[in-house]
Amino acid sequence: MINDVQSIAKSFFSNRNAASYDRIVKYTTFGKDSLWKQNIANYITPEHKYILDIACGTGIFSSFISNIPYKDLIGVDLTYSYISNAKAKRGYSLLVNSMAELLPFKSESFDCIVSCYLAKYAKISLMVDEIWRLLKKGGLVIFNDFVYPLNKIMRLLWNSYFNILKLSGQIIKSWKYVFYNLDEVIKRSTWTKDLQIALEKKGFRSLDVKYYTGGTSAIISAFKI
Repeated sequence: MINDVQSIAKSFFSNRNAASYDRIVKYTTFGKDSLWKQNIANYITPEHKYILDIACGTGIFSSFISNIPYKDLIGVDLTYSYISNAKAKRGYSLLVNSMAELLPFKSESFDCIVSCYLAKYAKISLMVDEIWRLLKKGGLVIFNDFVYPLNKIMRLLWNSYFNILKLSGQIIKSWKYVFYNLDEVIKRSTWTKDLQIALEKKGFRSLDVKYYTGGTSAIISAFKI
């Protein structure tokens, strides 16, 4: 198990598995990934014209806001092969290969910033500093990621499920390393607590936390006031 979560993120998402990412996410979350992304999209209004998708991956999120008029969606991801797959979806006006803690955009460029499955890998305080810099006044930020559930029954189901995933890794070789290590990364992560502290310290307001699917996923949103 790698202790540096940023290093493990690079190991998880590579050209070995970029092409199969969409299918893996759909089936391993039992379709709940779509539910979570739709809930994120529900926060976004036509007033959010300039949107940044950090850790956009293969661009799945773009389809959930395709009906919002006059939007300008920009995607950023650490893995170039994932960006290449996102280009095929044609939902982004620009795709950039970069890290969340140092983004190559002008200050106050965006009305809304979203991020899925990034927080557990990121250096939270540095990422929040960068998001604050990039958001316009009144801008909205939304994070979504996995959470190790508090409920004992859900934890039993969770642990059993990851045992199955680890067995599946023997067959789906390109995802073996992910299936073997993702469980521990999520269990160790304190991203929900750390993110709330960092957002409030930076000056974000109207902070909202919602849990989904038996407490296995969380969405945190806040506004730059």
